Amino acid sequence: MKLSFLQFEFNLEFLKPAIVSANPLFVLRGMLGKNLRSMCCISRQSVCGECLYSKTCVYSYIFETILPSDNSVLPGRNKGCHPYSLSVKNREHKNPLTEYSFILTLFGKSVEYLPYIYAAFVRAGNDGIFKSRAQFRIKSVVSGGKNILIDENHIDMEIPPQIWDSNEGLKSRPHEILVELNSPLRFKFGGRYGTDFSAQDFMGCLYRRAKTLCSLYGEVLEDDCQKYIPSESLEITDRKIRWIDFNHYSARQKNAMELGGSVGNFKITGNFSDFELSLLELNKIAGAGKNTNFGLGQIDYWSK
Repeated sequence: MKLSFLQFEFNLEFLKPAIVSANPLFVLRGMLGKNLRSMCCISRQSVCGECLYSKTCVYSYIFETILPSDNSVLPGRNKGCHPYSLSVKNREHKNPLTEYSFILTLFGKSVEYLPYIYAAFVRAGNDGIFKSRAQFRIKSVVSGGKNILIDENHIDMEIPPQIWDSNEGLKSRPHEILVELNSPLRFKFGGRYGTDFSAQDFMGCLYRRAKTLCSLYGEVLEDDCQKYIPSESLEITDRKIRWIDFNHYSARQKNAMELGGSVGNFKITGNFSDFELSLLELNKIAGAGKNTNFGLGQIDYWSK
């Protein structure tokens, strides 16, 4: 399996100190969808899945990700995982906010749509966010250690993509890995959510994320389609995990919902295959489990 991607660190500067009334990443995600739709949709009365233009619409591709009913990637589902994820370096933020940074990771051809996404965030800054309608400007957009924002109206798009390849594992073969769940990891095992997942459940979660992303936005070879079976020797030890819920109000669904998952850390011991080590690396980049476009599923790991 292969997947091309690029990461962009957006650094925002608020014009006046902003009172934070909700998770900033949740709010920015909502503003991204609202402004992309406003900019790109030319058939407002149509439902995305039935719209004539959905296959060429940036909003539909980035934010709705419509799949044909007979798709082989996610059978029975009409929407796929989005071609982007959001994350933050620093989970703690001051209130009121004067600055805020987040990381946008784009997969496959969605990198080409960065100018649209940038423009959507510029609109969000002009309109203001949170209940106070706090305005901000985008101070820089950093990729590969370089600020690609030439000025407020121009972006340097001459950036070579990075490639994740499932055949490239870690150089060493550790027998112990410490996994840090930096934001709620949300996935089902045994038909339910919870914190008591096994090492095999966790690795299965990483594999499903990798295969779905590569099937939709990258490359999956015939040999990759064979069913992955996690190593039986893997075992979770030193589990320090708890469940937390984030409240989120969906303006589109006009409904409040809870987005919860596991946070904390644990160790996995055993004999890792090269493939399993590569799965850890991709999910560190792309986020693991569900709702990564909200900033959930941020993981990190250290080997020993």
